[in-house]
Amino acid sequence: MGWLFCDGFTRKELIADRTKSWMRSLPDGQVVQTTCLAHCYRGASFSGVLWAVWERTFTSDGEAVEPPHRWITCDLLRYQRDAWGYKDMDESVHPYFYSCPQKYLALVPLDVYGGNAEWREIVQQHHERRRLKRQANIC
Repeated sequence: MGWLFCDGFTRKELIADRTKSWMRSLPDGQVVQTTCLAHCYRGASFSGVLWAVWERTFTSDGEAVEPPHRWITCDLLRYQRDAWGYKDMDESVHPYFYSCPQKYLALVPLDVYGGNAEWREIVQQHHERRRLKRQANIC
């Protein structure tokens, strides 16, 4: 998938748009609700990564009709030619970015919601390397 650019959006507005919850009613009366449980931006002034945890629920007459789904998304954000744009991905495509907060991994446990075990292991290694580097700089 390529990049999508949004004329007139600030970075803050693009992040708000990309993390906006939504709800839809299906013809059979089922309600699908998708909610952003957590998000953060990691990056600089003109580019970075927007991490988010999403949950989708399916209800009919106020009762769950299937278990909720959760997943982690990784949107690359970039400012180019007077517009902010994004490239959306999720952990299933093994994005080559590993700054995902560890608490997001805990919000989407592999044994419950699935995910990409290999990518998650590299995320854990990334955070461990950063922790060791900070320790080395303190001593």
